[in-house]
Amino acid sequence: MTAFVRSHLFATGVLLAVLVIGCGGSAASPTTSGTESPGNNPPTSEALFPRTLIDDVGDSVTISAEPQKIVALTPASLETLAALGLADRVVAVAECTCTPDALKSIPTVANYSGVDVEAIVALEPDLVFVAAPPFTPEDAISALRAANLTIVTLNPTSIIGVMQTIQLIGDAAGATLPAADLVASIEGEITALVSLVDVSVSPSVFYEIDATSAIYGLAPDDYAAELITLAGGTPVTSGSPGVYEISLEALIAAAPEVILLGDAAYGVTPEAVVARPGWSSIPAVKSGAIRGVDGDLITIPGPRLASALAALIQAINPAITLP
Repeated sequence: MTAFVRSHLFATGVLLAVLVIGCGGSAASPTTSGTESPGNNPPTSEALFPRTLIDDVGDSVTISAEPQKIVALTPASLETLAALGLADRVVAVAECTCTPDALKSIPTVANYSGVDVEAIVALEPDLVFVAAPPFTPEDAISALRAANLTIVTLNPTSIIGVMQTIQLIGDAAGATLPAADLVASIEGEITALVSLVDVSVSPSVFYEIDATSAIYGLAPDDYAAELITLAGGTPVTSGSPGVYEISLEALIAAAPEVILLGDAAYGVTPEAVVARPGWSSIPAVKSGAIRGVDGDLITIPGPRLASALAALIQAINPAITLP
């Protein structure tokens, strides 16, 4: 697996599975699980600190006071904190090309190759958001716990899970009501976008992460595969949960009608794809339906979900006019 692919998977931070938009249930809130559905009963008040939460992996976490120094070891948690107006509390982040320019001065303490535990401990943060292993290594999480830092683990398992995790982040950081408003806004935007998609037309879509040596697309349980389905496509995946590599033979057999280049920002062009040995029989190559997309936008499960979906709808169905 290339460094680029590892970087992509690190930036993604989670693997997502089944879509449940608009289901009922209560929003995640202090003293409740971070994996309950936002649904129809959003929180109506801010609980006092200390707050006890159940994070995405089922751990009970008590946060003694409203955090003022936060470490965000997933790009999605950084984006969520920024969307909640809490970027000024973030004292360290994980490396990601997606980091907004205004936040690039924040110290980087993690990347796809490891976590600088000593640097994090030296910052004396009140709260650290991590991804479930292997995205944040188990040994790093253990070392952070040993240093008596407050750890909240994020691991949504669906698009609705992303909404729940946004709420969990807000609950942990002292922004329960802003998080509920953000979730409601995202759900409304997604619902409106989905209504524009013609479900009777569902072209097969291969999303390329990298093809520098081996070919890497999507695992069937990846968040981006779920977005492709919402956008009106049928994702071409490895067929095995957690597996991103796909053979050329399997890709040719799947016969994708559209190829989306998540690696376009790294210089990959439609012309380069057409010139690849063995790719000429693929329908998307024959028809020229090869389109670059913003890989960071699409593969980070945070508050830009609706924007990611809109980009995929436009890439898969260029004839659709978005509002």
